[in-house]
Amino acid sequence: MGAHNFIYMKKILLLAAIALSSLSVKAQTEPGTFTLMPKVGLNMANVTDLEHSKMKAGAVAGVEAEYRASNLMGITAGVHYSMQGVKADEGDGKTKLDYINIPILANFHVWKGLSINAGIQPGFLVSAKEDYGEGEDEDIKDECESIDFSIPVGASYEWNSFVLDLRYNIGVTKIYKEDEGSSKNGVLAITLGYKFAL
Repeated sequence: MGAHNFIYMKKILLLAAIALSSLSVKAQTEPGTFTLMPKVGLNMANVTDLEHSKMKAGAVAGVEAEYRASNLMGITAGVHYSMQGVKADEGDGKTKLDYINIPILANFHVWKGLSINAGIQPGFLVSAKEDYGEGEDEDIKDECESIDFSIPVGASYEWNSFVLDLRYNIGVTKIYKEDEGSSKNGVLAITLGYKFAL
């Protein structure tokens, strides 16, 4: 490669870096403003302290609103429809638990576009079914607690108003009314959202 071509490539890379940097800065929400973010993604859900089980995939979708209190901190509240539950480690059996979750998070903006998030999340049971893999579901909603409480922790990255979020919801309350053990929801969620200024 000639010296002229090398210098030309360096200039292109420098311009690209400046452009990306300006986009990243532009994407940041100003303190004192509100944003609204529809989001959709994938859950990998499980039930703790349950033998012979493995993670069950399900959809999650909803909307979150953030108030940017300062350059370093924001507060988010949202509403999600979340498909959770667990699969049997053998066969086609699964437990299907659907919730309306309300995450309330503190967002710590530690770097351009990157935030660390933690908070609380009450959830309300919408549907609970046992699928034995035989084509029919058994309704078990009466056997489950109607309210689920969890602690969401995770991180998100914003670029050009798109937000990629990775979150783990740590279950605090038990799922089943007559459960003498401690079977709780554990959900790993990855979502993609888009922020709108209000």
